Amino acid sequence: MVGEILTGWRESAPEQKENRYDTEAVVTWPCFALLGTAGYIPSPHRFGEEELLAMLGANSGNLMFQYAATRVIDGALTHISPAFTPYADTAALRPARALIFPAANHLRAGADWTGLNNYLEGCNKPLVILGLGAQSPHIGGERETIAALRRDAHVRRMADILRERAVLITVRGPFSALACEALDLSEVEVLGCPSALLNPDPNLGRAIEAQLAALPERIAQGQARLAVTAAAPFEVQARPTLLELERKLFAWSGEGLYVQQSGGVEAIRAATGGWPRVGEQARRSIARILAPDLPVEAVGARLSRTGRFFTSAPDWIAAMADCDLALGTRLHGAMAALAAGRPGVIVAHDSRTSELAETMHLPQIDMARALAARGLSAAVQAVRFDGARFDRWRSATAVRLSELFLRAGLPPGAHLTALAAHDFIRRTA
Repeated sequence: MVGEILTGWRESAPEQKENRYDTEAVVTWPCFALLGTAGYIPSPHRFGEEELLAMLGANSGNLMFQYAATRVIDGALTHISPAFTPYADTAALRPARALIFPAANHLRAGADWTGLNNYLEGCNKPLVILGLGAQSPHIGGERETIAALRRDAHVRRMADILRERAVLITVRGPFSALACEALDLSEVEVLGCPSALLNPDPNLGRAIEAQLAALPERIAQGQARLAVTAAAPFEVQARPTLLELERKLFAWSGEGLYVQQSGGVEAIRAATGGWPRVGEQARRSIARILAPDLPVEAVGARLSRTGRFFTSAPDWIAAMADCDLALGTRLHGAMAALAAGRPGVIVAHDSRTSELAETMHLPQIDMARALAARGLSAAVQAVRFDGARFDRWRSATAVRLSELFLRAGLPPGAHLTALAAHDFIRRTA
């Protein structure tokens, strides 16, 4: 049942390591399985775009989430992923004390979760679920979404498995917690996404707030470099407000970066210098979506210079360190920038982005204000962000997550415990 305590990792063995929580004990360093990559795809050049997308769950943003899981937990991890350890390798699960699942939009009606549910049920391990979320296609729509989830056989089966096997479930926000409650998953913790904890600086929010304040002047001087956290182009063409925003962001980005996370093979090719391999009709569509006033080949030439599709979270974070701002509708694009110590601003456009931005107190701008902004400087000045509040949330979340991990037998990672310690210092100063 949810809330059960995992036990048995404090054991003596030939290979012993001091227990950081009890200096008088020795332990076998705990091993866990993690359902996902280590935050990167090894030797990605070996694979075609379709294979890469399949390994990434059709969205490279999953890398940031999975990478965060490896950083907040201090233990040996076996990664269950086609890029690492195949799902069929059941022997790899034997030494694992639990299966850690960095979840995402898995409370989603209409998806076929047969394979995932079979794996979660068949692994015969306690489950640790991080960042589980529900989603409606727009801000609001909770009642309709929850009703659909309760009708969906795949979602109901997943809830049954988690109710039976999960020792810890964190969810990304209040809406997701409501969805869990409707599915009789009542013992959940609202803790946002672990990717917000990647940066170890306890004063990150204050630093980001100062950078945002200085940005309009840098923009006016032509010194600011923007990274657009791009929407999947073929998904926005039927949504007028998202389409208008994407065109505006593309125009503002200039020779900055245009970071694509999903959208299918053609969109990924366009963002990785493969414009000549994009089909003619897809080239025309992408050009029309992003910049209808520019010639098709001019759009392709610019994407060849500025487009990016990352297959490594550390590389993604390093690239954001060379930018002054990340802006767009993609949550994990913003998380990459924050992990690099740069402003990552989210334009909330659906229940998922809104829930995460509000729960984690992220830098954000309303869709209406982003669309109304006459330029990048005006958009930056319309960003809502309280750096001190963000810092307090991060340190308090680190405390709670550390407590929950220890209760479930997972040793917290070093910078997670450091953030937690900073919360104690802040409250007792």
